[in-house]
Amino acid sequence: MKSLQGFHSVYCDASFFIALFSKKDTKHKRALELFKEIKEDHIRIHTSWFVIAETMTILLYKYGYSEAVVFNQSVDLYSINQTRESQHHQAVALFNLFGQKRKISFVDALSRIIITGDLKNIPAISFDSDFQTLGLTTIS
Repeated sequence: MKSLQGFHSVYCDASFFIALFSKKDTKHKRALELFKEIKEDHIRIHTSWFVIAETMTILLYKYGYSEAVVFNQSVDLYSINQTRESQHHQAVALFNLFGQKRKISFVDALSRIIITGDLKNIPAISFDSDFQTLGLTTIS
């Protein structure tokens, strides 16, 4: 899927945030295009604290402190879905189901649980293949 047209909410993965907040990322230009659409169409961004933690860590380790800090300053702009212990257990089961044959991160497994449950299958913005592997509607 190429456009966010017609959507009111999206779930954003760490790969999107990393690309958006690092000019050195190969998907930076695409992330900016999608963010422009989000701003223009007043689309609500959903994510989780696990995605935020993953994003901060990767930005710091791969691109530097300044990118991580700028991202940290944007966190209040997002609707952060709180996760429950039962969702963590579901994510572990999903991780175990997919993990034997494909590499699926725990954070992506948990994101799928959030998207298909609490968020009623809204589309996700992600630049890695995990979200498609997990059967989610993905914009990249």
